[in-house]
Amino acid sequence: MIRHGQTEANEARVMAGSTDSPLTPLGRRQARSVHTVLESLAIKPQTIIHSHLSRARDTAHILNESLGAHIYEDADLAEMHVGSFEGASYEDCTPIFEDLCDPPGGETHADFCGRIRRGLTRALENHDHSVLVVCHGGVLAALGKLYGIRAKHLFQNCHLYEFEPNPSREKFPWQVWQHDPCHKVNGRIIRKTAVLFHEAVEAIDS
Repeated sequence: MIRHGQTEANEARVMAGSTDSPLTPLGRRQARSVHTVLESLAIKPQTIIHSHLSRARDTAHILNESLGAHIYEDADLAEMHVGSFEGASYEDCTPIFEDLCDPPGGETHADFCGRIRRGLTRALENHDHSVLVVCHGGVLAALGKLYGIRAKHLFQNCHLYEFEPNPSREKFPWQVWQHDPCHKVNGRIIRKTAVLFHEAVEAIDS
């Protein structure tokens, strides 16, 4: 899974939500920097699935310059519709993300998580090979909520998270790796354990 590159809304530090906010030139460069990460993967995605919002779609197509994978769109993987908070500053959106209040005129957290469950389930069940999901920070946070755990931090633009199934972990049945294109050892991309959620720290690190 990967969050899209920087958008105009990200640069202005305002919430886009379901509003279409295009990639900045930096956002496009961020997406292209991931090419080296994708080329280093032992198992490369054969399918890319992205949300219908242009920031995810454009990021996906830039990433696919390296992969040449089958590419599909799924609106269920879009960012949360935050109603009257769309266009608000990040600071003003604290009630949604810290207090988990349902935004007036937008999706409830329950509806949003249900939608993300549909999209991710479809991505896994419809393909018998590795899939790359190009989505949004809220989608990654919603994945944690589906397991009853909270996001540990905001998900940065264009950081690739690799999920390996690990059924032995009852709370969060995944081993998660983060690939950082900015740090290399002997020319190789660093693949390190990613701690994404507060309550999953012990499980992921064990």
